Amino acid sequence: MSGENEKSISVPAKDGHAIHTLSVGMDKSEKKAIIIISHGFSEHSGSYLEISQELCSAGFACLVPDQRGHGVPPEGIKKWHGIIPNYQSFIDDIAAVTNTARELSPGIPIALYGHSMGGGIVLNTLLRMSKEQQAQYLCAVVEAPWLGLYEEFSPLTRGLLGMLSIIVPKARMKRPPSNENLSSDSERAKGITEDEFYHGYLSFHMLKEIMDACDYAMENVQQLSVPTLLALAEKEVVVNNDAMREFAKKAGEIVTLKEYDSLHAIHNDDKRDIFCKDMIDFIDSHLLK
Repeated sequence: MSGENEKSISVPAKDGHAIHTLSVGMDKSEKKAIIIISHGFSEHSGSYLEISQELCSAGFACLVPDQRGHGVPPEGIKKWHGIIPNYQSFIDDIAAVTNTARELSPGIPIALYGHSMGGGIVLNTLLRMSKEQQAQYLCAVVEAPWLGLYEEFSPLTRGLLGMLSIIVPKARMKRPPSNENLSSDSERAKGITEDEFYHGYLSFHMLKEIMDACDYAMENVQQLSVPTLLALAEKEVVVNNDAMREFAKKAGEIVTLKEYDSLHAIHNDDKRDIFCKDMIDFIDSHLLK
């Protein structure tokens, strides 16, 4: 890993799992805030090195954990990608990384940023906390969060998924990469999907847990008390923009909705500079309050 501000650290999870985490800028003596980044499906911590470097240049530090079932497989585990114990493990790992951020830099504000599946994890993390617990976070940024799919499942398909998640929870599907749906920049899209840890695997159990978490977020949106920037990609064909707009409407003033003429991975598309500036400005605005 290049750069004196970048290194890999291991964060102890609640259940003893060692969370492989990318640390960018944490060794700086001065930083405005720490941003915990929750990556998307099939990605890993290294997928967010470039944007972490940009945020570091703007005065922040970043911690990017590998989600369960993603990234570097733990030693001795053959089937890792696309398999999770449960959705709660995603949330517990965010809490563990938050505790590590506090230990490494006491008193520094902490913000959350998540893309796609990671955006859904950020929202579910906050919505399952009391408002007093949510107050530990300065603000959040969710980019094209997975709150529903572009092509939603029928009730029959959801029912079948529920059965399969019980009968064969670790059985996996492999979704082929769809570069044309991620970014209009073909080189950036290839950089995402041709990465050595980009896997495409999704177990029935993991998919059911994610879909249930989408329902939970939509049903409990009014519990959100952390100022949140919700970035929506107008050319979206992966997740459901109507669900995002409904979420923002139900949440009220606590959510700032911004729409970008972009495909799913806004931070890797041709509007990335605008999005990055908006994210930095949004977090800075809450540092000043």
